[in-house]
Parts: sequence; C-alpha cells; structure tokens
Amino acid sequence: MNKLLKLTALASLIFAAQSLAQDHSHHDMHKNQTANDHSNHTAINAAEVSHSESVYQVDATWNTHKNSELKLSELEGQPVILSMIYGSCTTACPVLVHDVKRLYSKLDEDTKQQVKLVMVSFDTARDTPEALADYVKQYKLNNDSWLFLNGSEQDIRTLATVLGVRYRQRPDGDFDHSNLITILDKQGLIVERIEGLSQPMEKPAKVVAKLVND
Repeated sequence: MNKLLKLTALASLIFAAQSLAQDHSHHDMHKNQTANDHSNHTAINAAEVSHSESVYQVDATWNTHKNSELKLSELEGQPVILSMIYGSCTTACPVLVHDVKRLYSKLDEDTKQQVKLVMVSFDTARDTPEALADYVKQYKLNNDSWLFLNGSEQDIRTLATVLGVRYRQRPDGDFDHSNLITILDKQGLIVERIEGLSQPMEKPAKVVAKLVND
C-alpha cells in the first residue's frame, strides 16, 4: 500500500504541475477582482478512489488545532466525516464547513457523540495550530467532535490523493480544490462522498447513522 500511495501521490503532483503550467487565466482574473469578488475560486472535479483500502493506512502524524499530534488511525472505531479546506479561504471552504455542520445537525444526539468531524488543511504554511484554533473559535466549532489538522506538504498531498481531492496552490497563495466531503466507516474505508457545495444531507446523515449502529 505504501508503494501505491507514493505512486498516486507522484501522479497527483504531476497533475497539479501540469494544470498550473497550462492554466494562466488566474493571473489576469486576480488583477481584475476586488476583495469581495470570490469568482476566482476554481472548483476541481474530484478523482476516483478506492473503496477497499483504509484511509488510515496513510501513516502520517498531523498537528491538531489543540496543539497536539494525531495519526488518523487513532480515529478507528468511529465513523468520520472528513473534508479538506484552508483557513484563509473566504469562498468554498466556509461553505464546506457549514455543510459538515448541516450534516452533523441531522444526526440524533446519541449518534453525534460517536462521530468525528475532521478538517484537514491544504495550507501547511499558514494554518498553524494557533491559526486553526482561531478558526475554530471564529466559527464556534469548539467542541470535542471537531478536529482541525495540518501536516507536511507531502502528507497533505498523499491524503488528498487517497481521498480523490485535487488541489493546486495559486501564485496569490490561495488554493483551487475539489469541494468534497467524505464519510469513512469505523475502519477508515470510504463509504460515501458528497461532491459540490450546499448539497442535500438527508442521505449522508442516514449513512452515518447506519455506520454508528453497524
């Protein structure tokens, strides 16, 4: 599996480099935009993924917004709702976080206690544990269900590849990325993906409830 992860990560790096090399439109777009114009964000379609390999085989150590360290395998035994964002995003990422909140709000109280909500940052430079803690405070996400993580560029790229999340950093420091929420079962297998913003959450909520009771 580790060899597979390395190969897929390399493939994704090549994809990102090629995309940047071919896409010069964002330069002029950025010049012409005001601070309140968020049309520069480009959503990238998510890639296909394996549903038979646990995400927890990504053997990386992540920094949490609580300034502690975590391996994703430590989440084994409970369903996880996971998405990838970055803290300074003012366009898609707050919507993704809100979508996860909407999904979580549709669970009954007992189910909520058995689910983790994990947000992994693309932005290894700016999303320090302190910055992520400020983000949690700003969006009032400070309960034990939420985990905000950051790691090395290589580990972020590897996890994104396993999840089918495509992203690329633009010259202005922001990111274009897939808008994707992934539901993992108790063993870390991908069982459901919600692509796009502001999607209905009734079906995903039923998936999570079933995972808790299995």
